[in-house]
Amino acid sequence: MSAAETYLDLVILINGGMDALVLVLLGKLLHLPSRPMRIITAALVGEIPVLLACYSISPWTTISKWLIPFLMVIVAYPTKRPGTFLKALVGFWLLSAGLGGFMYGLWGWTKFDDGLEKENLILIVHDLWVLPLGALLWWLLQNFWQRWQERKAMLERTIYDLEICFGGEENGTVHIKALLDTGNDLRDPLTGSPVILLEEEAAAKAIPASVKAFMDIPWKDCPDPWPLLWKLNPNLIKRLVFIPFQTIDAKSWLLGIRPEHVTFCESKESRQIHATVALVKQVLSLEGEYQALLHPEHVQKGGDG
Repeated sequence: MSAAETYLDLVILINGGMDALVLVLLGKLLHLPSRPMRIITAALVGEIPVLLACYSISPWTTISKWLIPFLMVIVAYPTKRPGTFLKALVGFWLLSAGLGGFMYGLWGWTKFDDGLEKENLILIVHDLWVLPLGALLWWLLQNFWQRWQERKAMLERTIYDLEICFGGEENGTVHIKALLDTGNDLRDPLTGSPVILLEEEAAAKAIPASVKAFMDIPWKDCPDPWPLLWKLNPNLIKRLVFIPFQTIDAKSWLLGIRPEHVTFCESKESRQIHATVALVKQVLSLEGEYQALLHPEHVQKGGDG
């Protein structure tokens, strides 16, 4: 085997190992599900710039160095949430710069394999300013990234798993994430149960057909929708409820559904809670971190079923 082939094999091995290490650390920091085959595939994608540097012209090599990190993050941690992807991409760059730069310097200063390109890694005195400037920029960026992550950690402490069973038909159960909303004071006007606000789209497949049929009617145009419900389908009286709430300029209604049961999951424990589910059309979390808002009483023993 020639010296050039040996050098290329060594670079591919080291580059792939570092990429895999960075991707695994990234998954741990962001609490993303890591799959070995995806990590290995992403590390192989990271070898493209190495091969281009040996067998291609400079412009393609430069372009690949900017494009390949996007592909590596997509392959290792596919997600439909732009915010999660952006965090993963920034984290990958920061970890690569910090850990990769450290290993690059260590490789040269320890003169492993006769240093970098057979030369010792040295710094000229008037170029020493590059080190503190680079360290400062890296510290500022990683500090910003960590603060960005703190918000996610805070949300994780106030986001809970819910299982809501609407019943009546197949697939009548939804599994969603719910955020504790201390400003949610809505209650079922008839039973007094605290209300869970749930995105209508998240519940669409689980809602019984009879309820969907009523939802298709322009009931919101009625000043008082109760007579309309009595007239069209009296059998839904026990399942549906209209929850009044005040907007800035008018009084309006939310359509509430009384589910068969709601299971509240916390710290590997689950319990039944009393709740009426109110459907809302707007998206509650732009990043898809949760699909419902809990009433404060639901996280207390008073919400037990």
